[in-house]
Amino acid sequence: MTADNSKAAATDPGENPTPESTPSGEGRRFSAGDLAPATAVGFVFLILRIFAVSGYDWNTAFAVSTTLSLSDGLALVFGSLMAGHVLVQILLIGVLPLLIATYLWSTRGHRATVLLATALGSVTLIALTLSFRSWWLPAATAAVFGVFSLIRRLSVKHWLRRMFSVAMARVGGVAAVAVLLVAAFIQTPWVPQEQILTPYGSITGYVLSVDPGYLNVLTDNHEFVILNISEVLSRK
Repeated sequence: MTADNSKAAATDPGENPTPESTPSGEGRRFSAGDLAPATAVGFVFLILRIFAVSGYDWNTAFAVSTTLSLSDGLALVFGSLMAGHVLVQILLIGVLPLLIATYLWSTRGHRATVLLATALGSVTLIALTLSFRSWWLPAATAAVFGVFSLIRRLSVKHWLRRMFSVAMARVGGVAAVAVLLVAAFIQTPWVPQEQILTPYGSITGYVLSVDPGYLNVLTDNHEFVILNISEVLSRK
């Protein structure tokens, strides 16, 4: 490697720098400020999910928002990922190999957040593969990681190598964008679909919450309906 290439490698974003350029352990520290971006992403995720399941109708979104509480956060996130499994599979093919590459080749790789995201992505891939018999999913993910390995062998001055290094340095942002895409484009709510029988007919929809004496239901047509429990004959 020439002297110019050595200098470029030491300053290549996302890559492991030379010992002289970075003290041991630098870049792996955690601070309270790291929580701010995660909090912002969580808030935007919540707003996007409310609008998406409401068909981006303002009045319906307002009604849906009244059914949520602080305890619904985990169910909302997990249920949203379950409802949008096809989009999750597509996004996982690109995001998981990038997380693995960051863990292996970047100074940011051994941060707790990267390790947790990589483990979560791996578990999600296994679950999707077994649940939907998506045997192509791990193969496609491995193929993308193979492409990343080839890109890393390029000269540090190559534009593909530089873009890849920047992506590793911004892996948190890439993962956040993927999660927000799921929130914005999956219009299926985070609870199972039900068939509700009433004296006036059958309603197909999603029970978002149960209040004393009432059911708050979002129909397949993105209409918010409040049902009196005494009028509910059955739920399937």
